[in-house]
Amino acid sequence: MRRSCLLLLPLSACIEQETPAPTADDLKIARRDVLSADPSPRFPAGAELEDKLVYLGMDADPPAATPGKPIKLTHYWKVKQPPGEGWKLFVHLGPQKGGYVNADHSPVRGRYPESFWKAGEIIRDQHTVSLPARWPAPQIEVYVGFYKGAQRLRVVKGEQDGQNRVLAAKIPVGASAVPEQKRPRYVARRVTVPIKIDGKLDDPAWQEAPFSDAFVDTMTGAKVEAQTQAKIVWDDTNLYVAFSTDDRDVASSFSRQDDKLWTQDAVELFIDADGDGKDYVELQASPAGVLFDSYLPGHRQNQNDWQSGAKAATQVSGTLNKRGDEDRGFTTELVVPLAAAKGRAEKPLDSPAPGRVWRINLFRMDLDQGKPQRASGWSPPLVGDFHALDRFGDLVFGDAAGSVPAATTVEVVAKPGLVPRLSRPAVPRPAVSSPPAK
Repeated sequence: MRRSCLLLLPLSACIEQETPAPTADDLKIARRDVLSADPSPRFPAGAELEDKLVYLGMDADPPAATPGKPIKLTHYWKVKQPPGEGWKLFVHLGPQKGGYVNADHSPVRGRYPESFWKAGEIIRDQHTVSLPARWPAPQIEVYVGFYKGAQRLRVVKGEQDGQNRVLAAKIPVGASAVPEQKRPRYVARRVTVPIKIDGKLDDPAWQEAPFSDAFVDTMTGAKVEAQTQAKIVWDDTNLYVAFSTDDRDVASSFSRQDDKLWTQDAVELFIDADGDGKDYVELQASPAGVLFDSYLPGHRQNQNDWQSGAKAATQVSGTLNKRGDEDRGFTTELVVPLAAAKGRAEKPLDSPAPGRVWRINLFRMDLDQGKPQRASGWSPPLVGDFHALDRFGDLVFGDAAGSVPAATTVEVVAKPGLVPRLSRPAVPRPAVSSPPAK
């Protein structure tokens, strides 16, 4: 299942994004990318998609890619007939083990959706992607096409892969300069008074708990503009996770549990409690307090009918779903029953105790109006896959003082991916409340 913002998906999947209608100003600005003559792209294609579109080719800047570094791709589409309502373009980058990196986006920086294209137009569509820091091949294969649900426009002319994906270009890839770094470790304090789940982060337990390292770019491990940090505490019954998130445009239109929260603003928690790298659980919360929970018996094998018993609540500093104003961010509290960490697995799960370790990861999805969705994480996977269990960090259960028994040894494996810890005071921000999920 999922998603956007350069993620690894199965070969049959495409992103589903909610695309807002363009404003008059959007359309005016977008006219700069409607060309009057055929371009001369570095990678010409001349591929035809049924009787509707011609993919003329693409440019790449720089002409060679570096793992972990951004590269700008420029695509040129000629419209013979408007593609029609519901049809959207896709961009896939390969080869990748088990799938491809998904670079789907709304064309022309979100200002000129596909349904507004007109016959005779030549559309220039530019977007920037960052190659995963652990890219396995000496080149990038760029594939493009159009999809609607499970359908794709047929490629009737031009080089393709047999799945109606046009091979747009093969871009050479240089060596990666990403340093080896340790995976993160967080020691959760034990509490005796249950946390009040209201999204405010004003309980004494939150004031005493330290913030995690600041989340970083999931693909490169680099610092991100919109900061997110988390705190975790526990008691004999529950795991409590708090997220503090900077966000200038807080929005999520979903209202039902297990909706596609990851396509808009959301925070996420993955738990592989026994650390076996096999089965795990995934939980998400939107800034509206809506919850998504899923059990996965294997990699990406989501069972969304599973109910975790978790609850979420948020506080928005600003106005939820009001485009055009400037928000400050949102805070989220997530309470997860300890017993839910095993999902539907039949094998027993040892009860948490000081010194015990779970493998977890934390993510944040950020979708501002008119911009591509961005992703950050506590332990960046450095590939286009949030479900990379080998990149999860260590959640260590501590005592009330945040100490771990001296006899406990926690192995911290050196792997690429984290920036030095940043801290900030736990001061509640003025907020507008949104109700917890029912």
